[in-house]
Amino acid sequence: MSLKTRFNLPPSPPNLPFIGNIHHLGQMRMPHVSLRRLAEKYGPIFYLQLGEVPTVVSSAKMAKEVMKTHDLALSSRPQIFSAKQLFYDCTDIGFSHYNNYRRHTRKISILELLSAKRVQSQSFVREEEVARLVRRIAESYPGTTDLTRMLGLYTNDVLCRNAFGKGYSVGGDYDRQGFRKMLDDVQGLLGGFNIREFFPSMEFIHSLTGMKSRLRDTFRRIDQLFDEIIKEHLNRERVKEEHKNFVDVLLDMHKNEEVEIPLTMDNVKSVMLVSVTFLAFTDLIMSRKQKLLVLICTIIANML
Repeated sequence: MSLKTRFNLPPSPPNLPFIGNIHHLGQMRMPHVSLRRLAEKYGPIFYLQLGEVPTVVSSAKMAKEVMKTHDLALSSRPQIFSAKQLFYDCTDIGFSHYNNYRRHTRKISILELLSAKRVQSQSFVREEEVARLVRRIAESYPGTTDLTRMLGLYTNDVLCRNAFGKGYSVGGDYDRQGFRKMLDDVQGLLGGFNIREFFPSMEFIHSLTGMKSRLRDTFRRIDQLFDEIIKEHLNRERVKEEHKNFVDVLLDMHKNEEVEIPLTMDNVKSVMLVSVTFLAFTDLIMSRKQKLLVLICTIIANML
């Protein structure tokens, strides 16, 4: 296709060389307000060029067309640079293309990590962690009680024990390997501003900013930790739990050659990573009041 091909595009505010319309989103430091004002001026659907990638921003009606009517055609997420580096070339559930593999791994996660049967089978984990949480709160008296930190330990320990069979909080096996620091680094690398997502051809920017080395270092730590977790689960002398954890299930599917979509070891690790980062992001965005409500509801539920 010729670079000079002209398309019948929606109306657009004037853009600048190289950066396109990025400057329109920076007004008042509130992009959502800027988008509303642009919609008032240019209509329910208009054209914005954010860096090298043109983007159409639409009204609620147009969003319904994109996200519901034509959702299959547009359901794959862009595979951003940081996700490709951290999630084993985007073979996780969140960033992989919408295909049979993604549907298969999503089904595994729902059935083996989030289903009612799985949640009920792991009730003893929640009971033990609630008891530990209550002890932590009691031991903090008469000093200041940091509920944000304690609830973070509780929620992540519950998930890690369900997924890996062990917790990571202070004194735990994974804590000694910097597990919490690793999760914090993953959050920062995935959630921070990344100029290369606006200019995909400028990969050298990551080398200049140090982003590439940070991604490689974080991925190396993730991979080493997961290798150790998998090695523990493959150890024939390991004491077997009454209920298999998530890693046990993934390894069973990895060894099963008759499944429709076999999982490689990298696939296993990518699904392991997304299972813990999902809760890490949930913990990050919850307010203190929400966490306190979760604490009260959890304690009451486990007392019934």
